[in-house]
Amino acid sequence: MPDYSKKRFLVIDDQPQARDALRTIAQQLGAFSVEFAANYQDAIFRIRNNTPDIILCDYMLGEGRSGQQLLEELRRFNLLPDETIFMMVTGEQSYEQVVSAVELIPDDYIIKPFSPDKLLLRLDRIVAKKLFFAGYYREKRKQEYANALAILEAQRDSEAGRPYRFEILRQRAEVYLASGDLKSAETAYRSILETYEFPWARAGVARSLHKQNRLQEARSEIDRVVAATPHFFDAGDLKASICMAQGEHAEAQQILDDMARKTPRNYVRKRLLAEAATLNGDTEAALAAMADVIANDTMPGAISVEDRLAAARSHVNAGDKITAEKVLLGLRDTEVQKMDLAEQASFAALLAISSLEKGKIRFAGLRPAMLNTDFDAVHRVDIMSAALSLNDRELADRQAEQLMTGPDAKKVFGKLRAQYALHGREMDLREIQRQVAFKRIKQEETPATG
Repeated sequence: MPDYSKKRFLVIDDQPQARDALRTIAQQLGAFSVEFAANYQDAIFRIRNNTPDIILCDYMLGEGRSGQQLLEELRRFNLLPDETIFMMVTGEQSYEQVVSAVELIPDDYIIKPFSPDKLLLRLDRIVAKKLFFAGYYREKRKQEYANALAILEAQRDSEAGRPYRFEILRQRAEVYLASGDLKSAETAYRSILETYEFPWARAGVARSLHKQNRLQEARSEIDRVVAATPHFFDAGDLKASICMAQGEHAEAQQILDDMARKTPRNYVRKRLLAEAATLNGDTEAALAAMADVIANDTMPGAISVEDRLAAARSHVNAGDKITAEKVLLGLRDTEVQKMDLAEQASFAALLAISSLEKGKIRFAGLRPAMLNTDFDAVHRVDIMSAALSLNDRELADRQAEQLMTGPDAKKVFGKLRAQYALHGREMDLREIQRQVAFKRIKQEETPATG
């Protein structure tokens, strides 16, 4: 039996009486160290500074926040080790329906009111599970994926692993996904579905297919999840991402806008909304979403250089070059110096578009790297747009060709077409498109003739 006198508890509840009641119950289990957090921000501060062993978190935290949102934020910033127990405390009898769908689930939940004996039973069960997976957690944290998989495989058919059968299968699929073995991840998730129709497993199949760029199949899978579990917002995010990859930006924006209204404090979703709105040409919505993110995503370190670049990009797209320049020049020198090459390229490109005098020299200095580096689609579009503005045809056309050759071709083609049209080069883009199609046909024919 676990010795709870050596465990550090954190009780998170916005109601003083409820906090006192939970402390009393924890003390009846033998707990000596019981801390309080009265709200969402206080909880994050305490967990960041001294991670507890056991968290008892009320589902409703006030100020429009929920325990589920807190859990998602803690996972987002890697503030919650796998070994820490996160238990949701809720008065909602329907919570089981919610937690069965979400991807980021608590270790357990308990419905109020409850006795110390009932909590003890739940905690003992979770502690046993944590001990069972302890070796796996260590290897996963070190990103030693082969070792992590080996541990799971050894545990899978063991007598001790019987109660954790689906958790082992889920973790196995997630390790494949994290390690980039997408086909194995897809197979692993499908094997789970052969036994039980878990929404998270169906979403896992869709995520695996999406990363393999099998977009139509991914869309078919995620449509089933969203239709069956409309409160599974992570599935909605994935559907929106797939829609964007298919070039269906208006639908992606509509999906994200609807969900953002229901989850107004989910700033990861707001960033995705800004991206969808940008691709859809809705500059007003993109500006509003990024302004909300920068003003209100208050987690320390949450606002990144990429967020500042996205805000500047939104102003450029809206034709407000003065504000775009202000955002870019508002970055501290230390932030600019720490940028990776892709961020430097976007920074120089956006600055060159918004202020030719201040950005042209920096952009020219990075030009050789821009010609020869494999950037992702967002940064390539920035480079291409600036090159078109500077009448650097070689650089612009190189980026356009790479974009149309890559996996994000459908996602960004509308942006390419709009930028080339803006600079009177529609026919040149058509020629690039024709050459890309010709090369693709040649590559497809080569194995058959070899």
